[in-house]
Amino acid sequence: MSDGRPFALGCFRSVNGPEGGAALFGLPGSVRRLARTTGSFTRALHRHTGRPVVVRRLAEGWRNQKANHWPIPRDTRVWQRRVRLESGEVRVEALTEVAGVNGPITPRLHRAIAGLADTPLMGILERQPLCRRLSFRVRREGRTITRETVYRIHLARVRVTEWFDIDAC
Repeated sequence: MSDGRPFALGCFRSVNGPEGGAALFGLPGSVRRLARTTGSFTRALHRHTGRPVVVRRLAEGWRNQKANHWPIPRDTRVWQRRVRLESGEVRVEALTEVAGVNGPITPRLHRAIAGLADTPLMGILERQPLCRRLSFRVRREGRTITRETVYRIHLARVRVTEWFDIDAC
């Protein structure tokens, strides 16, 4: 992103490619660029297909990570959101997990993530003042590419996993 927002300096301080990028060797350049994008995946998908991207929310809610009894402490729960990005013939499934690292998710971050509805996640991440990308990995298993990015926002960890079929691209 070159629009000078603090997000570009925060989350994407380094723009190096993902770990595991060699797994994409032999794929068409357009598919490699899509899989290795370091900015908004929704925008990259739009550039890739040349068509608008529709975000369809499939499921969202709290998942209990550790405790199996009531009451479940907030710092042991994980907020999950599953969406499908559709652009032309391309379908991308994405799972976002938000978990507290050293304590509960801040109410501000929870409201932001829970209020996404059918909008792209990057719209929320770019407004977070203390956002840092911790890791970015890509892997290929047969005809499926999986991307996993982990961000830290304040004390919360946000893991975003996207997967798509190479044949659809």
